[in-house]
Amino acid sequence: MKNYKFNIGKGMIFAGILALTACTGWFDNVPPYEATRDILEGDNVKVGAFFPQLQRNVISTHNNQFQLSQNLVGDIYSGYMAIPTNFNSNKNNATYFFQDNWLNSPFEKVYTQAIGAYMEIKKSVDGDENSHIYQWAQILKIASMHRFTDMWGPLPYTQVGSGSMSTPYDSQEVVYLKFFEELDKAVEVLTKFTVNNPGSKPMVEYDLVYGGDYAKWVKFANSLRLRLAMRIAYVNPAKAEEEAEKAVSHSMGVITSNDDNAGVKTVGANDVVNQLYTMWATYKDIRMGASIWSVLTGYQDPRLPKMFSQGTINEQTGYFALRTGLNLDSNKDPRLGYSSPNIQINTPIIWMNAAEVAFLKAEGALRGWDMGGVTPQSAYEEGIRLSFSEWGASGADDYMADAEKMPANYVDPLKSANNMNAVSDITIAWQENDSKDKKMERIITQKWIAAFPNGQEAWTEFRRTGYPKLFPVAVNNSGGTVDTDVQIRRLPFARSEYTLNPDNIQKAIQLLGGQDNGGTRVWWDVENKTLN
Repeated sequence: MKNYKFNIGKGMIFAGILALTACTGWFDNVPPYEATRDILEGDNVKVGAFFPQLQRNVISTHNNQFQLSQNLVGDIYSGYMAIPTNFNSNKNNATYFFQDNWLNSPFEKVYTQAIGAYMEIKKSVDGDENSHIYQWAQILKIASMHRFTDMWGPLPYTQVGSGSMSTPYDSQEVVYLKFFEELDKAVEVLTKFTVNNPGSKPMVEYDLVYGGDYAKWVKFANSLRLRLAMRIAYVNPAKAEEEAEKAVSHSMGVITSNDDNAGVKTVGANDVVNQLYTMWATYKDIRMGASIWSVLTGYQDPRLPKMFSQGTINEQTGYFALRTGLNLDSNKDPRLGYSSPNIQINTPIIWMNAAEVAFLKAEGALRGWDMGGVTPQSAYEEGIRLSFSEWGASGADDYMADAEKMPANYVDPLKSANNMNAVSDITIAWQENDSKDKKMERIITQKWIAAFPNGQEAWTEFRRTGYPKLFPVAVNNSGGTVDTDVQIRRLPFARSEYTLNPDNIQKAIQLLGGQDNGGTRVWWDVENKTLN
């Protein structure tokens, strides 16, 4: 892991009032493919050149930002991965001890990089809500910002760019309702453009995901709506059902094929690196997590060798994993023999895949919603097939018929004191006579596997549903603010906000409804998750 030295110019307003030309400190380090307004010429270039920057900040393609906003957050809290490194003598995110600069960086960077690019696009089209360019930017903004409200809860959102020197926070409920409203207009405008201009791809040069195909962006927007709808299913079930059915019933539909998976491609002129490769191969700061090891090895899952590489410990080769939040010594070399994510420098960075959409439909159908005629079982099994296809694994039908295999007991090859019995007995095959809660665990467990390596989404869904059941941290340095068994529910707000935006951060804590620590639940994270 690198040391962090923030070089933010004095014109940067941390609470979200963004004029990128004032952020001269940050732009000293901007790669040449991320244009500033000062170096742009011509209206078309001026509008388009900020889109790559916005896309590169849904899941960050910058190494340090990726590490602090994704890898040392959702990737480890989801049970996918664990750190072999004893950062700050084990007082770090993995053990629920939060360092100020680790908290500040994700907040500061998302507003300078993602929201900053969005605001420049909005200015370039004079805020014309009927502009296809602006509405594409809206979809990308939501794709980025829903990850951050899910991380923190309340967020500066509806008043960002208002001209105030300190931007107030919105409650997470307000932010989510705004997401749905913005998606309504974005889908309307891009659908009309696609119908009226068949085959037209006016922004193809700036699209790192779909090559300028707005029809696919509409499918993604609908799928994103479905994800967000399911997020609020426990806290506002009526609104969740309305939005989910709206997504599925739209004329252009949702993502149903792996050809339409949303994510940044890492080949050709994009010049993008999948930073998970940097984390395990260059920094050597991440290895396979015990929870996903337990599930994949217990199920003898054919996707295991596609998702992880074998490691070597004590001259034995196999799949080895670490528990999260261990009390580690300073010599990490022996622990580098644990298995690594099978993610290469050019592996596409997937935001959302067809398997996730199928599992969302399965849950919706389980709740009794109209998901386009699918049943919980048919959508569940389609999700597994899509995931196997995405990973190039065979044997999906035999796998889905297995009603015996369960997650395995965890064994640490280096320290038996870390061993733990499996925390779930969920099997694979659909069982129609099971309770709704058992069916829910089955759906979410397979959804969790299929979402790999998107740890942020996996952690969010774990908090929302309680599934899959994950091993707890071995060491909890939160000082009692995070319950070891309940596990971490959110990240504390950026420490810099207490200095730079003090009045509004206090109001944000009131909106949160609890103390600003990792144990307080966000709005959609209700304690009672029983399905009726």
